[in-house]
Amino acid sequence: MAQLVQRDEEAFAAILEKKANADILAEQRHLETELTKAIARNETVTQLYERLYEDNVSGKVTDEWFMQLSHKYEVERMELKEKISETRQRLASLNTMQQNKDHFLTAVRKFMEMETLTPTLLRELIDHIDVYETQGTGKHRTQRITIFYRFVGYIDIPEAPEDEPYTADTRQGVAVKYIPKLA
Repeated sequence: MAQLVQRDEEAFAAILEKKANADILAEQRHLETELTKAIARNETVTQLYERLYEDNVSGKVTDEWFMQLSHKYEVERMELKEKISETRQRLASLNTMQQNKDHFLTAVRKFMEMETLTPTLLRELIDHIDVYETQGTGKHRTQRITIFYRFVGYIDIPEAPEDEPYTADTRQGVAVKYIPKLA
């Protein structure tokens, strides 16, 4: 990733912009759907509670049933209020996700300027790493890892030109090569 940023920071920024916008739009649509469902269910529960009260007053429902069902509806209403509030907050926080790509670029720039990789910088830059089973034997042994970065998640960067692949020799006998995510 640092090699891509060094070669073409504008292309890297464009990749981040595209990913951030796609992720934000997808999550925003999902949250708006969840919010609509929760609001509709909250209105339904309110109407059910009103009908239950009317049925209790008219004698169609016993006091015991009224108490059980009214408690159930009240608990559900409180849960829905909480869910609606949380969903609205999450929708509001999506705006800050746009700023996250700027934080990430800053962290990558720090990484490029560092002489030594420190645990602090790793925590600032990387969220988690998925490590897969080793494949092959001997010289042809490979192991796939996927890095999920803080603020932006997994980033699939374009393949490097054949004459300049994204590689790093980490220690004797170990080379790291970037391979785009498998479909």
